[in-house]
Amino acid sequence: MKRILLVFLACMMLFSLAACGRNSSSNEGNSSSQSGNTAESENEISQMPEQKNNTNQTDSRQGIAKREKMITMNIKVGNKTFTAKMYDNETTQALIAQLPMTVTMSELNGREKHYSLSSDLPAKSTEKPATINAGEIMCWSSNNLVLFYNTFSNSYGGYVKLGYIEDISGFASALGTGSVQVTFSVNG
Repeated sequence: MKRILLVFLACMMLFSLAACGRNSSSNEGNSSSQSGNTAESENEISQMPEQKNNTNQTDSRQGIAKREKMITMNIKVGNKTFTAKMYDNETTQALIAQLPMTVTMSELNGREKHYSLSSDLPAKSTEKPATINAGEIMCWSSNNLVLFYNTFSNSYGGYVKLGYIEDISGFASALGTGSVQVTFSVNG
């Protein structure tokens, strides 16, 4: 009987400590935002690692958008306009400084359109994504703006992720099979 009572008391103490710890953490978050220190909180949120277990591309993108400040961009192909969410990074900011711009993008490998920019964009950190998804917008080799309209396995590095098309319905057909004129502009 004494053992059961001791186990019960020990469990109650653990629950009490856990509850106090959660309350303390949420109070700390509240006090930092109340004191006007929101930049640190937003910075911490934007640096959270992407969940690796999530295989749903849309859910993953929405999770990123919630953690990072996103910039809305319009991409017009023919008479159809697509909305893109752009990551707020140095490379994207340098691209946005050049907008609005209308360019002729060339076909490459039946899965992407690319355009060679007249000057390099800053690309301090590049990556080699194992899979590139339809709708992704990237910079390759510092000066190539790339729109991907098919999903494929990738073996090349040197990419900087700039953003993604929110709704890719009709994106591939709008881009067509050859070169295409595309206008990039920022909302707002």
